[in-house]
Amino acid sequence: MMLSRTADHLFWMSRYTERAVQRAEGALSTQHRVRAQHARGSLPCLIKEVAC
Repeated sequence: MMLSRTADHLFWMSRYTERAVQRAEGALSTQHRVRAQHARGSLPCLIKEVAC
């Protein structure tokens, strides 16, 4: 029984980790896309930054 519970916990931990990695990669991709649009001038600067 203990081995079964441990395996179950490891399975769900890996699932949650995989989801977190996918979300982080998506956020980085979105951030990169926004910065590229801003650099091309196709996106107005909404936040006062040093880059603006």
